[in-house]
Amino acid sequence: FINFIASFLFSGNNLLIRELLEAKNPISLLLNGCFIDKTENVLLILSLLRKGVCENVTVSKTIRMRIFTRNVLKQLGYLYAYRGEALSEKSAFARTDAEVNIQTVELVREAVHSLLVPLVSSSLQGLVFREQTSPDSGGKQNEHLLWFLLSPPMENPFTDNLRRQLVSECLLACPSLLPPYLSHLSSSMTPRDTENWHHVMMFVNELFEVFQTHLVGRFLQLLELSQDMSQFVQSVADLCLPPTGIAEVLNTASQHESASVSKTTNSIYKTLRKNMRIFLTWLHTTEELKSKGTSAQPIVDLISKILPERIATEGWCKKFHKTLQMEHTDLALLESQILPTTQEQGDAVVEEVKEEQTEISRLPRVEEVISAQSKRLRSCFEELQNIVNDPSVEMSKRCEKKLIKKWPDFTVACLDNVSRSSIILFNHLATALRVLAKKYWKEGSKEFFPTPKAISIKIGTTAVYKSILFEKPIFEQEEGDEQISIPTLPLKAAFLNLLLALAEADPNSTARNVSIAALLASYKASLSLCDLRCLQLLNILDQSGHSPASTWGMTNRSVLWGSRMMDNYLFGSTLSEAPQLRREPVPGAFLSILDADKVLSCALQFPVTRRCLSREDAPETEQLDPNQYDPCFLLPQFLHYLLSDDPEEELHPNSLDLRSFYSRHCLVYAIGALSSYSRSIRGFAKSVIARFKALSEAWKPTRMASVPPAIAAMKQFPERVQINFMLDTLRYSLSKISNELGGGMRSSYLFGSRADTSFRLTRVHANFFINSLMMITKPQHRMYEVLWNRFLAKPAIDLNTVPDFIRMIFSVHKDFRVERQWIFKLCADSVNDTSDYLLLEKSRVYKYALLLYSDPAIDTSTQIQILRLFTATTRIPRACHALTRFHAFPLFLYRHALTTKHAPFLCFFLTIIEQMRSAFENSKEGKAESPAVLILRLLCENFRRVHDESTFKQRKIRRITA
Repeated sequence: FINFIASFLFSGNNLLIRELLEAKNPISLLLNGCFIDKTENVLLILSLLRKGVCENVTVSKTIRMRIFTRNVLKQLGYLYAYRGEALSEKSAFARTDAEVNIQTVELVREAVHSLLVPLVSSSLQGLVFREQTSPDSGGKQNEHLLWFLLSPPMENPFTDNLRRQLVSECLLACPSLLPPYLSHLSSSMTPRDTENWHHVMMFVNELFEVFQTHLVGRFLQLLELSQDMSQFVQSVADLCLPPTGIAEVLNTASQHESASVSKTTNSIYKTLRKNMRIFLTWLHTTEELKSKGTSAQPIVDLISKILPERIATEGWCKKFHKTLQMEHTDLALLESQILPTTQEQGDAVVEEVKEEQTEISRLPRVEEVISAQSKRLRSCFEELQNIVNDPSVEMSKRCEKKLIKKWPDFTVACLDNVSRSSIILFNHLATALRVLAKKYWKEGSKEFFPTPKAISIKIGTTAVYKSILFEKPIFEQEEGDEQISIPTLPLKAAFLNLLLALAEADPNSTARNVSIAALLASYKASLSLCDLRCLQLLNILDQSGHSPASTWGMTNRSVLWGSRMMDNYLFGSTLSEAPQLRREPVPGAFLSILDADKVLSCALQFPVTRRCLSREDAPETEQLDPNQYDPCFLLPQFLHYLLSDDPEEELHPNSLDLRSFYSRHCLVYAIGALSSYSRSIRGFAKSVIARFKALSEAWKPTRMASVPPAIAAMKQFPERVQINFMLDTLRYSLSKISNELGGGMRSSYLFGSRADTSFRLTRVHANFFINSLMMITKPQHRMYEVLWNRFLAKPAIDLNTVPDFIRMIFSVHKDFRVERQWIFKLCADSVNDTSDYLLLEKSRVYKYALLLYSDPAIDTSTQIQILRLFTATTRIPRACHALTRFHAFPLFLYRHALTTKHAPFLCFFLTIIEQMRSAFENSKEGKAESPAVLILRLLCENFRRVHDESTFKQRKIRRITA
């Protein structure tokens, strides 16, 4: 039976492994009697699990989670106490050390240890999930590992070196599990002068010491995950101060009458104090804080506030307070720190980038590629290159006749050998197809000669083109048996340009020879050049009747893309072969493909210039961020998922996972799309929001035994009522009767722009609604109460002003600083164009920002948010002129930029001054040079003279680009 199971796990076939596990989990059957089985069988089973599952690259983390259930992990944990073959567990436990073969037992213990260590400490070979939510979630992503650490076989791990090491490795990989794990140990930490108690306390001290070399890496991770500084400070305090679960126990133990008890407890305080020194040294020397808009002092102040809660002993409280007041700049403390990316890895990345740049620089020039062609075709290539450079140039009659006559030779020259020159040749062939197809459409000929069908067939039946589309490495043979790698992305972009030209000329032939499933597998839903062309190609094929939903196994609700296609389909060796269906996609499968954090980031920084797809291959007017999702693809997918032809689903939409649609941030992405310049994209977004609201109102909870429907609804979708309330406010704010509802007047041309007559949200208001929806799950946050008071006050938001700006900056609440920082951060993150600037100007944001920055009582975090606001605003040239005209902004810069010494402030001031200077020097408003140019040049010279170049290098003062 063991060999039978091993044959599946070692087969390397992911589909077989999944089918085996879904039928019945055989691993639990193997392990049921493992504790009393023969040593040979136990070692074989452990080796099978380690090599066949953990080290098997075809086994995904999902499959490992199905194999290593809580029960299986518990059974593996019991093997640390393996006593050899026995008739029953009772008789095995009754054996003494003299009755056991120590060497055999150690073999089993080491085997189970080598299996469990990667399982509980690795995200690649194990069960560890990366933290993707706020650190105060208590490690919910790795709850299964916490359950294992608290299970009976892992009790008292300090009595066994192997289990002690296992716990340390697991907590180091999942730091968020440390506080709940220590809370579990608190019952064993009740002070008493016994040997067992001292072992427990030394084990706790060892856990804090293990983290000492990884503290900086953890701090960087917490800084990225934390929503605000209060969350960051609470998480840091769990590593540098006693966690809340054991704080009271440690305080009692430090005052115990026994000297040995207090001495053991003091060793933990000393370790925590050293951790605090490491943290403060990193805090005073890092430049990462400015990305969060804060500085070291506010964080130190927050730690000082919670210090009495964690340490009640007067002596140690004074020592920690004294440590907080000192300025720690000794970088020697940080030399032993192990960062997530080591220096060697960083050097390797740099070398890889340099190597890629060298490859691209070795690409042949256009002149070299053309000169390498035959003399009969050289003139055709030259004219095509002129059209590539300038699309308005027309092809001469002579070249057109010659190209048609020599068409077979021309296609052979472009397609036969894939090399570095193919990047240029593919574009030339695509240009030739467009020129001839344009003439074909213009003259209305019944036949298109030369036909693109032959090109489509050749591409569909040649295996190398599948490798190009799937970005697999392709090498070009050089003289002397040397192979040079062809850059994959430029080659794929040129190949997609060719496929796009073929689809424009003959979409039916292209769809027959290039599988739509293959196009979806190569698509990543981003705004990169390759994905933009791939989506344009899919759109043309869809308009011709070849929809992605027509792929075998897919529907409009279950369209997949990217690497997920490989899990559900088996592709052939060429593009024309229809893929085989492995597993039918379920409706809503795209929700698991999307990265929730990336969706939220794209919603807050929505690409407002992205236009809806059209048949013309017109370039985008502005450069798009290739790391963002493409709204032209996602929004239709969202709408298809929410739409249904079944009238029964309108009344009972329980087949849709509305909670996941919200938690994966798809709803807030649609709200962010309301700030788009494109009416079509805004129309999609409004349809998605309206459809979600209708389904949410009709939603009913799944029946649960002995649970009232109201309680079941709160358990299954607790945010539903609040979401619907906010969506109502959004709808009323965008309606024509918003003035009657307290939302302010709406002019026909919003914000004075004739380009917008369809009630577009500014990015400021879109981000306000997005942040409000995100605050639903954080009732402990100060802004939860503030925002809900705003929504409950009126049924509509006034879209002519920044919501509640004056109320927040002049708040009299004890946490008024949180409100100020939140509203200034909202403005700084949202300024994107002149409409946003006009909105902020009308709300007097800049006036109060200048006043508050000069206030001596202002906190550093708010000052940094104000500088971020000015940095974002001065990226808009027209806003630079307005700030100078209405607020005398250069005088503000003279007053503060030359006197500040704080490194993050200098970075912001350097960026603002250079952006202001560039805006006035490149101004086209008049021929005469503006007087402000002279002022800004003088300011820039004085700024660099006061803060000399050595200061810039030593303190890493550089311009902020993001």
